[in-house]
Amino acid sequence: MRQRLSNLIAMVVLLSVVLVACQPAAPTEAPTAEPSEGEPSEGKPEELTFAWIPKALNNPVFEVGRDGAFLKAEELTEETGVEVSVEYVASVESDAAEQTRVVEDVIAKGVDGIGISCNDPTACEDPINKAIEAGIPVMTWDSDSPDSNRFTYLGVDNYAGGQAAGELLVEFMGEEGKVALLTGVPGAFNLEERIRGFQDYVADYPDIEIVSTVYCNDDINLGVQVVEETMQANPDLDGWFFVGLWPLFAERGSMPLWEEASLAGMTNIVFDTLPVELEYLKDGYVHGLVGQKYWGWGYDTIQMLYDKIVHGKEFEDWTNSGMDIVTECNVDVMAEMWESSDFTKDLPDPYGCLE
Repeated sequence: MRQRLSNLIAMVVLLSVVLVACQPAAPTEAPTAEPSEGEPSEGKPEELTFAWIPKALNNPVFEVGRDGAFLKAEELTEETGVEVSVEYVASVESDAAEQTRVVEDVIAKGVDGIGISCNDPTACEDPINKAIEAGIPVMTWDSDSPDSNRFTYLGVDNYAGGQAAGELLVEFMGEEGKVALLTGVPGAFNLEERIRGFQDYVADYPDIEIVSTVYCNDDINLGVQVVEETMQANPDLDGWFFVGLWPLFAERGSMPLWEEASLAGMTNIVFDTLPVELEYLKDGYVHGLVGQKYWGWGYDTIQMLYDKIVHGKEFEDWTNSGMDIVTECNVDVMAEMWESSDFTKDLPDPYGCLE
């Protein structure tokens, strides 16, 4: 009996081993295939829309950045497979209330990210923060709103730019004279910082007197008007600091008093280094320019928004874009950059030929 029971147990064990051996192996996870080049990887969005918002549409300086934004969107689409597009939107003229409406409109449209140049740092705070509360990352460029919750500011060190303008003024005008300032929208953070830097620099020269600061609200025609009115009120003016180039977009001859005094020796220092300014410098009306990286306002902003959303990249509070100083010593090189749309070259020393 025991023998028969033992044989039965052995047969059951043997049968179990055979059945287990015949079972198919448990399936293993197939390796995840890497996406082909140009195809979105898992987790990437299929498309992204960024709003690129300048202060106004009537200021040609922003068109350079706009073109940079469009090009970067095309490059990202081709390189990553994510369909990246840019909405170029703003009020026609610089207006803080209108800019708030523009931001609210793009929030309602559900854009994926916003890059904005703020007309007023305080007025920009609420719309920027509303966008972020809606899940839309926001960065500023050109003109900041530092107390908002934007993730970074991309732009020149405007205070240092103002000081550079002061240094140019002293280099060409000397350590004494009467000076006037032209600026754009009152309260614009970038413009106020340039003025502050300029004032702090020339404060070390007690014989330099700032006799007037006039505003044009970023309007070309108003800029022409207030410059000529200032020239009429101050016929003995020795120099100008244009915090932006607004009136230089007008036709030659639009500012006869300013032009006559400039050719007679009045010193003019202007912020920005656009082609129209380079021509004024070559022709002897302007002595020094302090320039920004206009192309990067758009080109770099779109890349940074993409990196923030797709890769979760973190940025410093301020991303310094750098600046260019242009005089007769290097104006031809800057002009070549504009002609070739290649802004990667190094500019020669702006003071090198003056020594």
